[in-house]
Amino acid sequence: MLRDKALFGVKWTTASMIAVTALQFLQLAVLARYLEPTDFGVMATLMVVIGFSQAFMDMGISNAIIHKKNITHAQLSSLYWLNIVIGLIVFCIIFILSDIISNYYGDGSLSHYLKILSVIFLLSSIGSQYRVLCQRELKFNIMSIIEIVSSIAGFSTALTLAILDYGIYSLIYAYICQSAVTNVLYLIVGLSKLHVPSFYFNNKKIKSFYSFGFYQMGERSLNYISANIDKVLIGKYLGMQSVGYYNMAWQLIIFPLAKINPVINKVAFPIYSKIQHNNEQINRYYSLSIKCLIIIIVPLLMFVAINSENIVLVVFGSGWSNTANLISILSFVGILKAIANPGGALLLSFGRADVGFWWNLFWMSVMTISIYVALRFFNSDINTIAYTVLLLNGTVAFIWHYIVSRICGIKYFSLVVFFIKTIVISTFIIYLSGYLIDFMDIRLAIVEILSSALLCVLFYISILIFTEKSMIKIIFKGQ
Repeated sequence: MLRDKALFGVKWTTASMIAVTALQFLQLAVLARYLEPTDFGVMATLMVVIGFSQAFMDMGISNAIIHKKNITHAQLSSLYWLNIVIGLIVFCIIFILSDIISNYYGDGSLSHYLKILSVIFLLSSIGSQYRVLCQRELKFNIMSIIEIVSSIAGFSTALTLAILDYGIYSLIYAYICQSAVTNVLYLIVGLSKLHVPSFYFNNKKIKSFYSFGFYQMGERSLNYISANIDKVLIGKYLGMQSVGYYNMAWQLIIFPLAKINPVINKVAFPIYSKIQHNNEQINRYYSLSIKCLIIIIVPLLMFVAINSENIVLVVFGSGWSNTANLISILSFVGILKAIANPGGALLLSFGRADVGFWWNLFWMSVMTISIYVALRFFNSDINTIAYTVLLLNGTVAFIWHYIVSRICGIKYFSLVVFFIKTIVISTFIIYLSGYLIDFMDIRLAIVEILSSALLCVLFYISILIFTEKSMIKIIFKGQ
C-alpha cells in the first residue's frame, strides 16, 4: 500500500537523518576547536556561490522526473546527458568567475578556493539523476545507506585534515570527498538497478520537462538567494569573522531543519504526486506531515533558544559567545521555516512550480532590500540582522500558508491550534526542567544541558502519549 511505502520511507529516512546528523554535529563540534571563526565565514561564503550554482545543475528537471507519471528510456537518456553537459558548463563558469567574486569581497584567496570546489559540479552530474530516480521509486533504504556512507567519508576527511592543521582546506576537501562518494555510489546503484543511459539525445523528447523544470530552477535559485543573502551582505559589510559567527548559529539550527524536513518532504512529494486529485487524502497526509514537524521542531528549537549559552559552550567551546546570542534569535526563524517548508512540496505535486517561483522572487526582494538597508544605512550589527530576519519571516509566514490553503484546499485551523498548544506545552516543560536543574545546583555546563534535555524529553514524551496517542499510532504502527 502507498501508506505503507510512505511509512517505510519515513522510517529509513529518519534512521539516515539521525546517523548523518550525529556525524555532522560531531564534525562541527570538533572543527570549531581547530579552526577560526574566519575559516567558517570563508567556507560559508564559498558555499553560497556553490549552492546557488547547484540550483542550475539539472535546470529543475529532477522534480519534473518525479512529477511525471510515465517516462521513457529515451527521455531519461537525453536528460542524463543534458546533466553531464550542464555540469561541465557550470564548472567552467565558476572557474572563470572566481576572480570577480573574489574581488567583490576583497579577498584574493576566495578565487583559489572556488576553483578547487568547482569540481563538485562534474561529480554531481554523474549521479544526480539516479538519486532522483531512487526517490521517485521510493527506494529510501538505498538513499539512506548512501547518505550515511558518504557522511562518514566526509567526516573522516575533515577530522584528519583538521588535526593535521590544514585549516580551511579540511572543510573544502571534506565537502568534495563527500560529494564524490555520494555520486559514485548513486552511479553504481543506478547502472545496476535502475537504467543504463543510451548514448542518445533528443531535445524534442524532453521539451515537456522544461516548463516545469525552468520554474523549479528559478524557484530554487531565488529561494537559495533569499536564504543566503544575509550571509552575502554580512560578509561584504561586516567581514568574514561576522559571517563565521552568524553561519555557525545557523548551522546549529539547520541541523534539525535540514535533516527532519527532508524526512517529510522526500517522502511527501512523490506521495502527493500520486494522490494529487484526492483532496481528502491530501489534507490527511499534509496535516500529518505538518504535525510531525511541529512536535519535533518546536520543542527542540525552543530548548536550543532558551539554553543557547550553555549549548554553544559545550558544542563549540569558548570564544563563540556571539554565536550564542544569534542562536536565541534565529531558533524562532527556524521554527517558522520548518513549518512553511512542506507547502512547497505540496504545490509541486499540484504542478504549480510557478507559484513557488513568484513567491521566492517576492521573498528574495523583501529580504535583500531589508537587510541591505539595515547594514548600509543603519550600521547594524549581526544581532540586528538576526532580528530583521525574524521579523520578516514572522510577517510573511501568514501569506505563504494562505496561498497554500487557497490553491491546495488545505484546512489550517486544526494545525494552528496544534501549533499553539505545542508552543505552550514546550515552554512550560523547558522552564520547569530548568527550574529543577537550578534547584539541584549543577555547575558543569555539559551535565546541566544533558540533565535538562533528559527531563524535557521525559516530560514531553509522557504528555504526547496521553494527548497525541492516535498520531503516534499512525506514525509507528501505520494504523
